[in-house]
Amino acid sequence: MRYEEKAKLTAAGVLVPAAVLVPSPVLLISGAPVRRRYLRYVYRDDAPALLDDEQGHTIRDR
Repeated sequence: MRYEEKAKLTAAGVLVPAAVLVPSPVLLISGAPVRRRYLRYVYRDDAPALLDDEQGHTIRDR
């Protein structure tokens, strides 16, 4: 294996985790309003029950 190929692999091994770790807090913060809206939708008063065979809403083990 040539030196250039090893350098590229090493750079990728360092940059990929950094590229994942840097934006993750931003995504967590920006995702909070979406998550809050979804939970408000799911747990609203007139929402169908999670286990409601009449409406076809069931959770079953796969």
